[in-house]
Amino acid sequence: MTADLLKSAAPPPEDWPELVPLDVPNLPRLDLSHLPDWAGDYARAIAADTETPPELAAGMVLVVCATVAARYLRVMVKPGYFEPCNLWIVVALPPGNRKSAVQSAATAPLLAWERDQTTIVEPEIKRIASERKTLEARAKEKRNKAAKEKDNDKAAVLAQEAADIEAELPEIPREPQIWTSDATPERLGALLAEHGECMAWLSSEGGVFDLLQGRYSNGIPNLDLILKTHSGDAERVDRGSRPPVFLKSPRLSIGLSPQPDVLRGLAAKPGFRGRGLLGRFLYLLPPSPLGFRPLESNPVPESVREAYAAGLHAMLDWEPDINEYGEEHPHLLRLSHEAYTEWHEFQRAIETQMQPGREMEHFTDWAGKAPGAAARLAGVLHGIQHAHGAPWATDISTETMTDALEIMAVISRHSLAALDMMGADPSIASARVVWDWIKRGRQDRFTVREAFNALRGTFPRVAMLREALEALEERGYLEVIEPPRDGPGRPASPMVRVRPEITRAWR
Repeated sequence: MTADLLKSAAPPPEDWPELVPLDVPNLPRLDLSHLPDWAGDYARAIAADTETPPELAAGMVLVVCATVAARYLRVMVKPGYFEPCNLWIVVALPPGNRKSAVQSAATAPLLAWERDQTTIVEPEIKRIASERKTLEARAKEKRNKAAKEKDNDKAAVLAQEAADIEAELPEIPREPQIWTSDATPERLGALLAEHGECMAWLSSEGGVFDLLQGRYSNGIPNLDLILKTHSGDAERVDRGSRPPVFLKSPRLSIGLSPQPDVLRGLAAKPGFRGRGLLGRFLYLLPPSPLGFRPLESNPVPESVREAYAAGLHAMLDWEPDINEYGEEHPHLLRLSHEAYTEWHEFQRAIETQMQPGREMEHFTDWAGKAPGAAARLAGVLHGIQHAHGAPWATDISTETMTDALEIMAVISRHSLAALDMMGADPSIASARVVWDWIKRGRQDRFTVREAFNALRGTFPRVAMLREALEALEERGYLEVIEPPRDGPGRPASPMVRVRPEITRAWR
C-alpha cells in the first residue's frame, strides 16, 4: 500500500519546485595576517590557546583596540567627511565555544588599566569626598541656624551662605571605567558622561539586544542614544529627577558574541532594522570547531601577552588634541592619496551592488555604512601600527587601507548572511535539525511517526515536527504525502519522500 501511495503521488522530477538552500552559506575565513603587529599576534595566540575560530579572537581584539582608538582618533576620509574610530562587531557562535574566555583574554589589559588608574586617583577621591562632607556639614549647620533665626534679614544671610557653600561643593572624581557588559541605555548615557564620552559595551551573550528592545522599559525600544553613539552625534539624556546629561560626541564600541539563534528574527524587532540599528554592526559567522578540535591547545606566549598589553597601554597614554577653547577632542587621521583612491574604489563597488537586482539590493541599510566602516577600520589598524608613537603625525598608508578592505571583504560576505538569517523564518532552525537527521540516515522515505520517535527530544509534539517538515517541503527538499481517509480507525502516518536527485547523490 505504501509503495502504491508513493508511486501514485510522486510527481515527475521536473515538477519538483526549485531547491532553496537551507544550509548556512560557505563563507570566506578571516586571514589574521591583515591584523597588524602585536594585535594580530595576540589574536592568533588566543585562537590557538582556546581552540576557537580566528574570527572570534580578531573580532574581540578589534573592538578592544577600537575602544581605545575612538578616544583619541578620528578619520578624515576627505574634507568635510569624518568617521570616528569606534566599531560595532558581532561574532556569532553556538554555546561551548569558549566565547567568555576569548573576551576575558582580549579585555584583560583594559581591566588592568582601570585598576591602575583607580589606584592612582583613589587618594584624590578620598580627599575630595572628605572635603565635600565637611562643606556639606557647614552648609547644614548654617541652614539649621537660618531656620531658628527670628530675624528675617539674618536668616536670609545664613541661608544664602549655605547656598553659596553648596554651589561650591567639589565633584568627587569617578573611578575610571572604559567598558561595561550590562547597562540600560539610560545608564549608558550616564557612564558616557562620566568617562570622557567614550565607552565599550562588551558581552559574550546577546543580552544587549534585550536591553535595546526595552527589557526594563516595558518593551519600548530606546534606540536614540545608542544610534547616536555610533556616529558620535550630540545627545541629551534625561534622567528623571536628576539633572540631564549633555553629550557632545558620544562614541560607543560594541563587541558581542551571541549564539546564532539570538540573531534569528532580530529584523522583526520594532525599530531594529527600520531605524538602522542592525545595519551598523559588522558580523562574522565562523563555523563551530566543536567535535573537530585536537584538544591540544598552546598557551599564549608571555612575550605576546605582554606586547598586547603594552600596545594597548601605549594607546591609552596618548595625549588628546586640544582645540582653541582648551577642550579635548580626538586627533585627526588623514588618508594618503593612494589610500583614498583604494577606499573610493571600494565605495563605488558597494554603490553598484546596491542597484536593483544586485547582491546588496535588499541590504542597503548595511551596505550604505560599509565604506564608513572600512575607513574606521583603517583608522584602528593605523592606531595599532603606531601605538607607541603619534599616529596623527602619519597619513594612513595604502598598505593599511588594503588590510582594512581585505577584512571588510570577508565581513561583507558574513554580514549579508547574518542579515539574511535575521529575517529568516524561525522554523528554519527546526528544519535544519530534521534535515540533519535525514542526511545522517541517508533516508529516501520515512513516515512522520518514525521521524517523531527519532526526534522526540527536540520536538515534544508532532505539530512542531510538522512545521519543520513544511519548511523543508516549501524549499523543495521533500514532500509530505497524506494518506487517504477512507475507513474507520486511526489513519496511517503521513509518508515523507525526499527529493530524488538528492538521494541519488547520496548513493
